[in-house]
Amino acid sequence: MKRRSNKQTSTLRVLSSVLLLALGATLAPKASAGISEPCVYQNYKILNVWKHLNSERHMVVVIAHRGWWGNEKGPANTCGARNDRASGDPENSIYAVQDALHGGFEAVEVDIKMTRDGIPILMHDFTLGRTTDIYQGSGQRKFDPYAQSHNQPQGYNPYVNQVNWYGNLEHHYLLSPDRSKVYNQHIPAFAQLLDEYRLGETSGIIVLDVKDRASMQSVWRLMNNHRDSHGSLARNWVAVKFNVSTYPNPADLEADLYKSANPHNDNSQEPFLGIPVLTNNMLDKYRNLIDIEKNYMTKDYTLGVEVNINTKNGRLQNAYNVVGQYRKPVGIFNPIADPGAWSGDGQNRAFFQNTGQCCYRLWSVAYGDNTVSRWDWSFLYGNGWKSFDFITTDAAGKMIDDLASKGLRWDNNSMR
Repeated sequence: MKRRSNKQTSTLRVLSSVLLLALGATLAPKASAGISEPCVYQNYKILNVWKHLNSERHMVVVIAHRGWWGNEKGPANTCGARNDRASGDPENSIYAVQDALHGGFEAVEVDIKMTRDGIPILMHDFTLGRTTDIYQGSGQRKFDPYAQSHNQPQGYNPYVNQVNWYGNLEHHYLLSPDRSKVYNQHIPAFAQLLDEYRLGETSGIIVLDVKDRASMQSVWRLMNNHRDSHGSLARNWVAVKFNVSTYPNPADLEADLYKSANPHNDNSQEPFLGIPVLTNNMLDKYRNLIDIEKNYMTKDYTLGVEVNINTKNGRLQNAYNVVGQYRKPVGIFNPIADPGAWSGDGQNRAFFQNTGQCCYRLWSVAYGDNTVSRWDWSFLYGNGWKSFDFITTDAAGKMIDDLASKGLRWDNNSMR
């Protein structure tokens, strides 16, 4: 597939708050990334590899967390194209997605939050201050993530669900990854990402991280009304991660999905591509967590399960074992320290809170385990062996190269 050389798109605007069809918000131009001979994987081939990862000893699928952004480098040598440079894109931006899927990555993950008027946008935080120029025009100062620790006024940091998309957020921009300047891209709506995917003749899997039922219903509607450049509905190449605490009963998930479309395979479309997520703190809320997990194992729409086990024989060990027993792919999130957060390594690395404020340490979310090893790649895989079938990480390019050097990307060409 050919990538457009000019990333400035036609004007996009939304016809309805449900479909958010393209007519209004314009993407500003960005300098060409200079990728030669871009490696583009084919969606149905990626999914075919993904679905059989449990039985494939020498293949790991890598998901670029929040896209290919900031100072993280791309794969050094994928499909003959050297992309070992940083993209410089903001997290959860359309550029971060497009650059990744046109530059040697098979999958990206972006976060979804809902605005006050019900529009799903790409945003990690529940607030807008850390990553956007929402302060401009507000008469208030720019948000300072570190203000609390210095006893200073923190600046303007409204919640996403308190601000309308129409007439407000659609006109605002993202900040550069280091927050030093306003970047040349608007805050993206999910529908705009789907439109750009089609216009850019893009191929590759998009994974959404959805935190609530309203967001699930909204993105599923859009996924059944947007297509790629080949006419394939977005439901065939967009997967959705969701905490099982959001849907402890699969029947509730299916009821929400049925409001827009049949979530099961009807021989003409992929089933809903679902990735249930399990974390330690869910064990404290649901004593029957393993039973909940097993209920999802039998569903045709379960693409795999993300089990964020902290360490070998940790509290989620049984949940990890169950995925293997059902021969489903098992995944994990590999936490890489947020740029600009407190310094620290290992389980002492730091991350911005979901309010945009700095910061928390990895060890503080162990939730009953003695240690957190998910940051350590030697816990995830080694030479010729793997503990996980798919891994989400901010250092996706580096990980792809490392996996290849250890013989764990054998099916790379099968995805092309």
